[in-house]
Amino acid sequence: MADNEDLDAYLQSLPDKITEHLSDVLREQAFRLSDAQRAALRSLEQSPETGALEASCTVAAGANDLEYFVEAGGDMTTKEVREGSGVEYDYALAFEFGTSRQPARPFFYNTYEAMRDDMQQAIDEAVSEVLND
Repeated sequence: MADNEDLDAYLQSLPDKITEHLSDVLREQAFRLSDAQRAALRSLEQSPETGALEASCTVAAGANDLEYFVEAGGDMTTKEVREGSGVEYDYALAFEFGTSRQPARPFFYNTYEAMRDDMQQAIDEAVSEVLND
């Protein structure tokens, strides 16, 4: 009977343990990715636009403890296509994907792709630590 109670207590404690530990690791990996994207952007710096673009590289908390968003662009990098046109575009997208007048200078997705396996390994290790504790 005691074994079942111990197992039950262990299983009931897992969600909180995993959430607490994994939240820290996810936040750490999100900031690590955002820092790497800013570094990639600095290596591409070819115009004054990249100052605001670099500043727009952020990490935002999501709806729960296990959700973080790595972002770039948005309000800081959205401007009119031409002054007075009333048509806006986010030059972060132009920077990442290029335009008919500017070649792509990717910094966001390629950095994520380069780091994805290492980030997943850190997450997997965090879960293993909790399960093996």
